[in-house]
Order: sequence, then structure tokens, then C-alpha cells
Amino acid sequence: MCLMAFDWQPDATTGHCLTLLGNRDEFHARATTGLCRWPDTALCGGRDLVAGGGWLVMHRAGALATLTNVRQLDRPSHAATISRGQLVTAAVRQAVANASTLSPGDWLEALSAGETVMARLAADSPEHCEPLSLSALDWCNLLVCDGRTLWRLHHGPDGSQLIRLPPGLHSLSNGHPDNEWPKQRRLRQRLAALKASAVMHDDDACLGILQDGWRPPTAQLPATGLALEREALLSSPFITSPEYGTRAATLVRWQRDDKRTSLTLHERRFSPQGQCVAHRKAVSHLQEEATRGWHLS
Repeated sequence: MCLMAFDWQPDATTGHCLTLLGNRDEFHARATTGLCRWPDTALCGGRDLVAGGGWLVMHRAGALATLTNVRQLDRPSHAATISRGQLVTAAVRQAVANASTLSPGDWLEALSAGETVMARLAADSPEHCEPLSLSALDWCNLLVCDGRTLWRLHHGPDGSQLIRLPPGLHSLSNGHPDNEWPKQRRLRQRLAALKASAVMHDDDACLGILQDGWRPPTAQLPATGLALEREALLSSPFITSPEYGTRAATLVRWQRDDKRTSLTLHERRFSPQGQCVAHRKAVSHLQEEATRGWHLS
């Protein structure tokens, strides 16, 4: 992902404990699949067919992991040996209850401290573990949720930082999490307005605010090492250009009621011209053993 805003309400006993909106920007020529059930059937999300892994992935038993790249071209990372998308794969598997001897929080704490942990990186081999450390990865911001806690791990030029996010509205993009870029602020504010207007239940309304071509004034552009013209292009929440742009918009709903917990992923995919060319929805219901699993439509 490249831009996210989300409403985190972990104490909600009914309704949405997590509502997340995000855009994924990428070169249009890069080979990916849209929202799909993964080979092990437990995971669901888009897949990167070049480097492996994904950008936003959920586990049917109740876990989510997603990340943004950190763009700081004037302070490049060491040569990466592991894809950031594989970090997403490993993190979502780690967040499932009783997945290993390390809790998700302890696993992330170890990573943040520079330690090497064992991780299930492969998309099609959920039991195979390999060593993983942040030094093997390019800069990124990682979100991990198990339904009770939402962790945010930053890995960047000035080191790493792990926090448990408090309830409320948050945003994330391609910079340091403490520096809210203009497009982050705009999406967070539009999500707040949507929540206040009592139409958060409407998928079309939620996904609609992601298709936003607004750009901030030049003076407000972040400085990431890009030429000014390129920085301006990437400053829009929704990017349209022939070779690079917003390829997918995603809505996540994590909802609880008296009888069950529902996980929903809703994705729209876009052409280089910014036109929606496909959409798909996936739902998994927890606490219903007979129907547990991803149902796609």
C-alpha cells in the first residue's frame, strides 16, 4: 500500500473494531494478482508475482498485516535480500493465535530490536520457517492486527520504532509515521467526515473517497529525494499516469456482533487511465466452523 487511513476501535463489542481504507500505487507493468484466496486457503489479499508476498493480507482466523514502503531516496537502505511483501506474509501468519511460541507483540519487538526471528515467508508453504531480520528489508511501515491489538512498526533511515496504536483515527503513507503528509491528512479527515455522516456502512461511499485526484500546494510537498514534478505527481491520494499510478483501492472491515466476527475485504482495480476495471469482495466469518474460510464474489 502507499496510503491508508483507518478507524481503530478495539473495545467495540459490536460493530466495527477496524475500518481501513487504502490505495496501492505501483508500476502498471508489474505482474500482480488482485484480491484472491492464496494457495494455503487461509490467506486472502492481492499477490505480488515478481518478488513474492502481498501488500495487504488477512488470515481467515482473524489477523491482518499490511505495509507501505518508506520513500527516502536520498538515504537509501542496504541492498535488500527479502521482499517487503514477504514480511506481510510472515506477519499475518504470526498474528494468528497460538501460531508459534512467540506472541505477535514479542515477535515484532524482537524484529524492532534488530534481532533475527523465524518467519513463514513463503506464500505456498505456511509451515516452512526462515530467518528474518529488518536489516534484510528495504525501508517500510508495517501494520499488524490480531483484533485486540494494532501494532505499527517503522523501519527507516533513522532506525526502527514499534508502538501499539491507541483507539481512534490514524493514517499512514510513505514517510515516517510521525510526519503526516498532506494526502494522509486529507484522507484521514475525509474518513472522519464519513464517520460523522453515518454512512460508514456504505462500501461505495468508503471506496469513493480513495479516488481523489487532489494535490497539495507545492510548498507542502514532502522532500524524499525525487524531482519536484515527480513529487507533485505522487502527492495525490489517487495517482493517474501511463506508467505508474493507483492500481488498487481496498476497504477492510473487521466487524463483531453477538454471534460472530466477520472479516471483509473489498477491492477495486484501476487502469492507467484511472478507470475501475474490476472489483472483488472476500468475506470470512469466525466462530462458524462449518463456514469458516474465504468466500469470494
